[in-house]
Amino acid sequence: MNQHVTMPSEVQEYFNAINRYQPEAFTQLFASGASVKDNGKEIQGIEAIQAWGESEIFSAKVRYTIMEIEEAGERIAVTAEMEGEFNRNRVPAPQQFRHEFKVRGGRISSLVITPKQTDATGFV
Repeated sequence: MNQHVTMPSEVQEYFNAINRYQPEAFTQLFASGASVKDNGKEIQGIEAIQAWGESEIFSAKVRYTIMEIEEAGERIAVTAEMEGEFNRNRVPAPQQFRHEFKVRGGRISSLVITPKQTDATGFV
């Protein structure tokens, strides 16, 4: 993990809300016009983000372990290993995902989630 990049509190709280199973706290972290792009799917607005969080994160009891933090221009990028109760054929566990956050005014305004690329052996 890069020790020289400070994770904004909103980003830390995003992972805390997921790992502690706090869907209401999770939703409150996003700005009213926030957008999420999750592996190609686009989610826009608080109600859609709340529904996405319930169906994709909280119903699967997802838990993240933060592996790396880096600055990416205006964004903070966090690579985290995901585990949970989901279809292992669709998403083998553990799997790493890169979360690119844009934070404005104390809320998450944009989040882009993509699988962490691995080589042919499965290693990052």
